[in-house]
Amino acid sequence: MRSHVIKNMDRNAELEFKFLQFFDHFFGREKTNNWFKGKREQNKIDLIKSMMKNGKGEIKQVDRIKYKNKQHFYRNYVKPRKPVVLEGAAKDWLAVKNWSLEYIKDLYGEDEIVLLEDKVADEEVKKLADVIDNIRSGGSKYYRFYPLFNRHPERLVDFDIKWLRNHRQPMSFGESIQAFIGGEGTITHLHNAFPPNLFVQVYGSKKWFLYDDYYTPIVDPHPAQNIYRYAPYIDDKPFDPFEKKNPKHPQYKYIHGYEADLNPGDILWNPPYVWHTVKNVSDSIGVGYRWINPFYCYATAPFYATLDLLAYNPPIWKSVKFYKEDFNLLQLAETGQLDDYLNQKEPQE
Repeated sequence: MRSHVIKNMDRNAELEFKFLQFFDHFFGREKTNNWFKGKREQNKIDLIKSMMKNGKGEIKQVDRIKYKNKQHFYRNYVKPRKPVVLEGAAKDWLAVKNWSLEYIKDLYGEDEIVLLEDKVADEEVKKLADVIDNIRSGGSKYYRFYPLFNRHPERLVDFDIKWLRNHRQPMSFGESIQAFIGGEGTITHLHNAFPPNLFVQVYGSKKWFLYDDYYTPIVDPHPAQNIYRYAPYIDDKPFDPFEKKNPKHPQYKYIHGYEADLNPGDILWNPPYVWHTVKNVSDSIGVGYRWINPFYCYATAPFYATLDLLAYNPPIWKSVKFYKEDFNLLQLAETGQLDDYLNQKEPQE
Protein backbone atom coordinates (compact mmCIF):
# COMPACT_ATOMS: atom_id res chain seq x y z
CA MET A 1 0.00 0.00 0.00
CA ARG A 2 2.85 2.44 0.80
CA SER A 3 5.51 1.38 -1.66
CA HIS A 4 6.63 5.01 -2.01
CA VAL A 5 8.04 4.97 1.57
CA ILE A 6 11.73 3.99 1.66
CA LYS A 7 12.25 2.01 4.87
CA ASN A 8 15.80 2.24 6.13
CA MET A 9 15.52 1.80 9.92
CA ASP A 10 16.23 -1.32 11.92
CA ARG A 11 12.88 -2.89 12.76
CA ASN A 12 13.81 -3.85 16.33
CA ALA A 13 15.05 -0.33 17.07
CA GLU A 14 11.84 1.09 15.61
CA LEU A 15 9.72 -1.14 17.90
CA GLU A 16 11.84 -0.23 20.91
CA PHE A 17 11.24 3.46 20.19
CA LYS A 18 7.47 2.87 20.20
CA PHE A 19 7.81 1.00 23.49
CA LEU A 20 9.45 4.07 25.03
CA GLN A 21 6.87 6.40 23.45
CA PHE A 22 4.08 4.39 25.04
CA PHE A 23 5.51 5.01 28.51
CA ASP A 24 6.25 8.65 27.59
CA HIS A 25 2.61 9.19 26.71
CA PHE A 26 1.20 8.00 30.04
CA PHE A 27 3.97 8.73 32.53
CA GLY A 28 6.08 11.48 30.97
CA ARG A 29 9.58 11.39 29.54
CA GLU A 30 11.40 12.06 32.80
CA LYS A 31 9.91 9.02 34.55
CA THR A 32 10.42 6.85 31.49
CA ASN A 33 14.08 7.80 31.31
CA ASN A 34 14.52 7.01 35.01
CA TRP A 35 12.87 3.61 34.63
CA PHE A 36 14.79 2.64 31.48
CA LYS A 37 18.17 4.22 32.15
CA GLY A 38 20.28 4.62 29.04
CA LYS A 39 17.71 2.88 26.86
CA ARG A 40 16.67 5.99 24.93
CA GLU A 41 20.18 7.12 24.04
CA GLN A 42 21.12 3.62 22.91
CA ASN A 43 17.95 3.46 20.86
CA LYS A 44 18.89 6.70 19.08
CA ILE A 45 22.33 5.31 18.30
CA ASP A 46 20.88 2.06 16.95
CA LEU A 47 18.41 3.92 14.72
CA ILE A 48 21.03 6.23 13.25
CA LYS A 49 23.54 3.43 12.70
CA SER A 50 21.00 1.39 10.79
CA MET A 51 20.11 4.36 8.58
CA MET A 52 23.73 5.31 7.93
CA LYS A 53 24.22 1.94 6.22
CA ASN A 54 21.78 3.07 3.53
CA GLY A 55 23.31 6.50 2.97
CA LYS A 56 21.80 9.96 3.03
CA GLY A 57 18.12 10.52 2.42
CA GLU A 58 16.70 12.14 -0.69
CA ILE A 59 14.18 14.97 -0.92
CA LYS A 60 12.03 14.66 -4.02
CA GLN A 61 9.57 17.04 -5.56
CA VAL A 62 6.06 15.97 -4.67
CA ASP A 63 4.01 14.86 -7.66
CA ARG A 64 2.29 17.80 -9.36
CA ILE A 65 -0.66 16.65 -11.44
CA LYS A 66 -3.68 18.06 -13.17
CA TYR A 67 -6.73 16.74 -11.38
CA LYS A 68 -8.42 14.03 -13.45
CA ASN A 69 -11.13 12.49 -11.33
CA LYS A 70 -11.79 11.17 -7.84
CA GLN A 71 -11.04 7.57 -8.80
CA HIS A 72 -7.56 8.47 -10.08
CA PHE A 73 -6.86 10.62 -7.01
CA TYR A 74 -7.93 7.87 -4.61
CA ARG A 75 -6.13 5.05 -6.38
CA ASN A 76 -2.79 6.84 -6.71
CA TYR A 77 -2.66 9.07 -3.63
CA VAL A 78 -5.36 8.52 -1.00
CA LYS A 79 -5.06 4.74 -0.71
CA PRO A 80 -1.23 4.71 -0.65
CA ARG A 81 -1.32 7.79 1.62
CA LYS A 82 1.04 9.75 -0.63
CA PRO A 83 1.14 13.57 -0.81
CA VAL A 84 0.33 15.26 -4.12
CA VAL A 85 -0.28 18.77 -5.47
CA LEU A 86 -3.40 19.11 -7.59
CA GLU A 87 -2.07 21.90 -9.75
CA GLY A 88 -4.52 24.76 -10.28
CA ALA A 89 -7.47 22.66 -9.12
CA ALA A 90 -8.98 25.66 -7.29
CA LYS A 91 -7.93 28.41 -9.72
CA ASP A 92 -11.53 29.24 -10.62
CA TRP A 93 -12.80 29.39 -7.04
CA LEU A 94 -13.90 32.83 -5.87
CA ALA A 95 -11.45 32.80 -2.96
CA VAL A 96 -8.48 32.49 -5.32
CA LYS A 97 -9.87 35.20 -7.58
CA ASN A 98 -10.87 37.71 -4.90
CA TRP A 99 -9.02 37.24 -1.63
CA SER A 100 -6.08 39.33 -0.44
CA LEU A 101 -4.87 40.57 2.93
CA GLU A 102 -6.73 43.86 2.39
CA TYR A 103 -9.90 42.04 1.35
CA ILE A 104 -9.96 39.96 4.54
CA LYS A 105 -9.04 42.94 6.72
CA ASP A 106 -11.85 45.06 5.27
CA LEU A 107 -14.37 42.32 5.93
CA TYR A 108 -13.23 40.89 9.26
CA GLY A 109 -10.45 43.06 10.66
CA GLU A 110 -12.42 43.61 13.88
CA ASP A 111 -12.56 39.88 14.67
CA GLU A 112 -11.10 39.17 18.11
CA ILE A 113 -8.49 36.44 17.83
CA VAL A 114 -6.07 34.26 19.79
CA LEU A 115 -2.59 34.53 18.29
CA LEU A 116 -0.06 32.06 19.65
CA GLU A 117 3.71 32.32 19.41
CA ASP A 118 5.41 29.11 20.62
CA LYS A 119 2.17 28.12 22.38
CA VAL A 120 2.00 31.41 24.30
CA ALA A 121 -0.79 33.90 23.66
CA ASP A 122 0.41 37.19 22.18
CA GLU A 123 -1.07 39.83 24.45
CA GLU A 124 -0.36 42.64 21.98
CA VAL A 125 -2.58 41.18 19.28
CA LYS A 126 -6.30 41.40 19.94
CA LYS A 127 -7.83 41.65 16.47
CA LEU A 128 -7.25 40.22 13.01
CA ALA A 129 -6.42 43.70 11.72
CA ASP A 130 -3.42 43.78 14.11
CA VAL A 131 -1.95 40.72 12.37
CA ILE A 132 -2.52 42.03 8.86
CA ASP A 133 -1.09 45.46 9.72
CA ASN A 134 1.97 43.75 11.17
CA ILE A 135 2.44 41.65 8.03
CA ARG A 136 2.13 44.70 5.79
CA SER A 137 4.76 46.53 7.83
CA GLY A 138 7.23 43.66 7.40
CA GLY A 139 6.56 42.07 10.79
CA SER A 140 6.75 38.40 11.71
CA LYS A 141 3.22 37.66 12.93
CA TYR A 142 1.64 34.46 11.63
CA TYR A 143 -1.98 33.68 12.47
CA ARG A 144 -2.56 29.95 12.22
CA PHE A 145 -5.86 28.08 12.46
CA TYR A 146 -8.07 31.16 12.05
CA PRO A 147 -11.66 29.81 12.47
CA LEU A 148 -12.92 32.11 9.71
CA PHE A 149 -15.67 29.83 8.51
CA ASN A 150 -17.08 29.11 11.96
CA ARG A 151 -17.53 32.84 12.47
CA HIS A 152 -18.43 33.79 8.91
CA PRO A 153 -19.99 30.81 7.12
CA GLU A 154 -20.99 33.11 4.25
CA ARG A 155 -17.40 32.82 3.02
CA LEU A 156 -17.99 29.17 2.14
CA VAL A 157 -19.46 30.39 -1.14
CA ASP A 158 -15.89 31.32 -2.10
CA PHE A 159 -14.95 27.62 -2.16
CA ASP A 160 -16.29 24.57 -3.94
CA ILE A 161 -17.30 23.04 -0.64
CA LYS A 162 -19.19 20.25 -2.43
CA TRP A 163 -15.95 19.19 -4.17
CA LEU A 164 -14.03 19.21 -0.88
CA ARG A 165 -16.65 17.18 0.96
CA ASN A 166 -16.91 14.73 -1.92
CA HIS A 167 -13.21 13.89 -1.53
CA ARG A 168 -13.46 12.72 2.07
CA GLN A 169 -13.46 9.00 2.72
CA PRO A 170 -16.76 7.24 3.51
CA MET A 171 -17.79 7.36 7.18
CA SER A 172 -15.91 10.62 7.75
CA PHE A 173 -17.16 13.31 10.11
CA GLY A 174 -16.14 16.44 12.00
CA GLU A 175 -15.01 18.72 9.19
CA SER A 176 -12.82 21.67 10.16
CA ILE A 177 -11.91 24.60 7.89
CA GLN A 178 -9.23 27.03 9.00
CA ALA A 179 -7.31 29.87 7.40
CA PHE A 180 -3.59 30.56 7.75
CA ILE A 181 -2.45 34.17 7.31
CA GLY A 182 1.25 34.99 7.44
CA GLY A 183 3.92 37.29 6.09
CA GLU A 184 6.87 36.53 3.86
CA GLY A 185 9.44 34.33 5.56
CA THR A 186 7.26 33.12 8.44
CA ILE A 187 7.49 29.42 9.25
CA THR A 188 5.47 26.72 10.94
CA HIS A 189 8.01 24.23 12.26
CA LEU A 190 7.80 20.46 11.98
CA HIS A 191 4.62 18.87 13.35
CA ASN A 192 1.91 16.35 12.54
CA ALA A 193 -1.65 15.44 13.45
CA PHE A 194 -4.20 12.79 12.51
CA PRO A 195 -6.81 14.61 10.39
CA PRO A 196 -6.39 14.27 6.61
CA ASN A 197 -5.95 17.66 4.95
CA LEU A 198 -6.78 19.17 1.58
CA PHE A 199 -4.88 22.45 1.74
CA VAL A 200 -5.98 25.20 -0.68
CA GLN A 201 -3.43 27.91 -1.50
CA VAL A 202 -5.59 31.02 -1.91
CA TYR A 203 -3.17 33.98 -2.04
CA GLY A 204 0.60 34.18 -2.30
CA SER A 205 2.98 31.22 -2.22
CA LYS A 206 4.17 28.60 0.26
CA LYS A 207 6.85 25.95 0.38
CA TRP A 208 6.32 22.67 2.21
CA PHE A 209 8.63 19.86 3.29
CA LEU A 210 6.89 16.58 4.13
CA TYR A 211 8.12 13.35 5.75
CA ASP A 212 6.21 10.11 6.17
CA ASP A 213 5.21 9.11 9.70
CA TYR A 214 7.55 6.14 9.31
CA TYR A 215 10.31 8.57 10.33
CA THR A 216 8.71 9.50 13.68
CA PRO A 217 11.55 7.74 15.60
CA ILE A 218 14.01 10.12 13.95
CA VAL A 219 11.86 13.17 14.73
CA ASP A 220 11.50 11.84 18.31
CA PRO A 221 8.63 14.11 19.40
CA HIS A 222 8.05 14.77 23.04
CA PRO A 223 4.99 12.86 24.23
CA ALA A 224 1.79 14.40 22.93
CA GLN A 225 -1.01 14.35 25.46
CA ASN A 226 -3.43 15.56 22.81
CA ILE A 227 -3.83 15.06 19.05
CA TYR A 228 -1.00 17.32 17.83
CA ARG A 229 2.74 16.50 17.86
CA TYR A 230 5.74 18.80 17.53
CA ALA A 231 9.35 18.07 16.68
CA PRO A 232 11.56 19.04 19.64
CA TYR A 233 14.04 21.90 19.61
CA ILE A 234 17.70 21.17 20.41
CA ASP A 235 19.49 24.03 22.19
CA ASP A 236 16.58 26.29 21.20
CA LYS A 237 17.07 25.40 17.52
CA PRO A 238 14.32 23.68 15.53
CA PHE A 239 15.07 21.50 12.55
CA ASP A 240 14.77 23.81 9.55
CA PRO A 241 14.97 22.21 6.07
CA PHE A 242 14.81 25.68 4.52
CA GLU A 243 18.39 26.14 5.75
CA LYS A 244 21.19 24.19 4.09
CA LYS A 245 22.86 23.25 7.36
CA ASN A 246 21.31 21.91 10.56
CA PRO A 247 24.26 21.06 12.82
CA LYS A 248 22.00 20.53 15.84
CA HIS A 249 19.86 18.00 13.92
CA PRO A 250 22.24 15.73 11.97
CA GLN A 251 19.83 12.77 12.04
CA TYR A 252 17.52 14.37 9.48
CA LYS A 253 20.00 13.96 6.66
CA TYR A 254 19.19 10.25 6.58
CA ILE A 255 15.45 10.54 6.04
CA HIS A 256 13.61 10.68 2.73
CA GLY A 257 10.92 13.25 2.06
CA TYR A 258 9.17 15.57 -0.34
CA GLU A 259 9.15 19.27 -1.05
CA ALA A 260 6.18 21.07 -2.55
CA ASP A 261 5.72 24.59 -3.88
CA LEU A 262 2.19 25.96 -3.69
CA ASN A 263 0.86 28.84 -5.78
CA PRO A 264 -2.62 30.35 -5.86
CA GLY A 265 -5.17 27.74 -6.92
CA ASP A 266 -3.05 24.70 -6.00
CA ILE A 267 -4.46 22.08 -3.63
CA LEU A 268 -2.11 19.94 -1.57
CA TRP A 269 -3.22 16.51 -0.32
CA ASN A 270 -1.54 15.94 3.06
CA PRO A 271 -2.35 12.46 4.51
CA PRO A 272 -2.73 11.74 8.25
CA TYR A 273 0.36 11.82 10.46
CA VAL A 274 2.67 13.08 7.70
CA TRP A 275 5.29 15.35 9.29
CA HIS A 276 5.43 18.74 7.63
CA THR A 277 6.97 22.17 7.97
CA VAL A 278 5.80 25.18 5.97
CA LYS A 279 7.30 28.52 4.96
CA ASN A 280 5.46 31.47 3.47
CA VAL A 281 7.51 32.42 0.41
CA SER A 282 5.45 35.60 0.15
CA ASP A 283 2.62 37.16 2.14
CA SER A 284 0.15 34.32 2.09
CA ILE A 285 -3.36 33.07 2.79
CA GLY A 286 -4.06 29.36 2.77
CA VAL A 287 -7.06 27.32 3.89
CA GLY A 288 -6.90 23.82 5.35
CA TYR A 289 -9.91 21.55 4.95
CA ARG A 290 -9.71 18.68 7.45
CA TRP A 291 -11.95 15.91 8.64
CA ILE A 292 -11.90 12.85 10.90
CA ASN A 293 -11.88 9.26 9.72
CA PRO A 294 -10.76 6.89 12.51
CA PHE A 295 -10.48 3.87 10.22
CA TYR A 296 -8.24 5.61 7.71
CA CYS A 297 -6.09 7.08 10.50
CA TYR A 298 -5.75 3.71 12.19
CA ALA A 299 -4.75 2.06 8.91
CA THR A 300 -2.12 4.79 8.45
CA ALA A 301 -0.51 4.67 11.90
CA PRO A 302 -2.19 2.22 14.31
CA PHE A 303 0.18 2.92 17.19
CA TYR A 304 -0.29 6.70 17.16
CA ALA A 305 -4.00 6.45 16.39
CA THR A 306 -4.35 4.42 19.58
CA LEU A 307 -2.39 6.98 21.60
CA ASP A 308 -4.61 9.72 20.19
CA LEU A 309 -7.72 7.89 21.39
CA LEU A 310 -6.12 7.74 24.83
CA ALA A 311 -5.15 11.42 24.88
CA TYR A 312 -5.94 13.15 28.16
CA ASN A 313 -4.68 16.76 28.05
CA PRO A 314 -7.31 17.43 26.89
CA PRO A 315 -9.17 14.15 26.20
CA ILE A 316 -9.98 13.20 22.61
CA TRP A 317 -13.59 14.40 22.67
CA LYS A 318 -12.57 17.84 23.91
CA SER A 319 -9.62 17.98 21.50
CA VAL A 320 -11.97 17.41 18.56
CA LYS A 321 -14.33 20.10 19.89
CA PHE A 322 -11.51 22.65 20.11
CA TYR A 323 -10.16 21.53 16.73
CA LYS A 324 -13.48 22.47 15.12
CA GLU A 325 -14.09 25.61 17.20
CA ASP A 326 -10.61 27.19 17.38
CA PHE A 327 -7.49 25.03 17.36
CA ASN A 328 -5.58 27.73 19.25
CA LEU A 329 -7.77 26.98 22.28
CA LEU A 330 -6.58 23.36 22.16
CA GLN A 331 -2.97 24.52 22.37
CA LEU A 332 -3.80 26.82 25.30
CA ALA A 333 -5.47 23.87 27.04
CA GLU A 334 -2.37 21.71 26.52
CA THR A 335 -0.11 24.29 28.17
CA GLY A 336 -2.53 25.05 31.02
CA GLN A 337 -3.28 28.59 29.84
CA LEU A 338 -6.90 28.13 28.75
CA ASP A 339 -8.59 28.94 32.07
CA ASP A 340 -6.52 32.11 32.47
CA TYR A 341 -7.37 33.17 28.93
CA LEU A 342 -11.09 32.57 29.40
CA ASN A 343 -11.08 34.38 32.75
CA GLN A 344 -9.38 37.40 31.17
CA LYS A 345 -11.80 37.41 28.28
CA GLU A 346 -14.98 37.06 30.34
CA PRO A 347 -14.93 40.55 31.98
CA GLN A 348 -14.45 42.14 28.54
CA GLU A 349 -17.60 40.45 27.30
